[in-house]
Amino acid sequence: MKKLKSFYLLVVLAILNLSNTLAQDKIHYTGTELSNPRYHDGQLSPVVGVHNIQVMRANRQFPDDSNGGGWTYNHQSMLAYWNGTFYMQYLSDPIDEHVPPSQTLLMTSKDGYNWTNPDIVFPPYRVPDGYTKPDRTDVAKDLIAIMHQRVGFYVTKSGRLLTMGNYGVAFDKKDDPNDGNGIGRVVREIKKDGTYGPIYFIYYNHGFNKKTRIILTLKRVKTKTL
Repeated sequence: MKKLKSFYLLVVLAILNLSNTLAQDKIHYTGTELSNPRYHDGQLSPVVGVHNIQVMRANRQFPDDSNGGGWTYNHQSMLAYWNGTFYMQYLSDPIDEHVPPSQTLLMTSKDGYNWTNPDIVFPPYRVPDGYTKPDRTDVAKDLIAIMHQRVGFYVTKSGRLLTMGNYGVAFDKKDDPNDGNGIGRVVREIKKDGTYGPIYFIYYNHGFNKKTRIILTLKRVKTKTL
């Protein structure tokens, strides 16, 4: 009985010690300076040595290859450095986050200052007509999917660079394209010579499979219906 009590006591002490350790490991801010969300820089003092580099300037009035065709809603940029090159992936919509069409663009740079024009790596994708979501009365008709991802790159064990995306569905501005009812997640390889491999679906949301997907293609992707 004494041995059993001693064992329980050790377990309790171990749990308490683990809890204290986890509590200490949490990131917390002890300063007094706060950001102002009304300003793009938070009205915080700039850090010495940090450079602010504009890689692309959207212009709806004068669209061209340098500004992604004039689409002005560009966000969620993700940066990777591989094979001596910077890669920046970002989502792009004409005006609004949840209003189609939507696509994913990629820019590259050797020095971080001079960047290539945006290239389409995941083109607009047509939602099959007749598609609907649970608990909604909307029915898709000539609807384009909304791109919505938070992981843009992955380097494999063999050293290959992959770029990833997610095709979701939003019936209106308030609809969530990342609610698990979209099309699925896609991936393609970025090769060392700057070309791309084919687009593959690595995960389908419920209701979609190889027979139901249709890719609308631009630039380096061949047009095909699967």
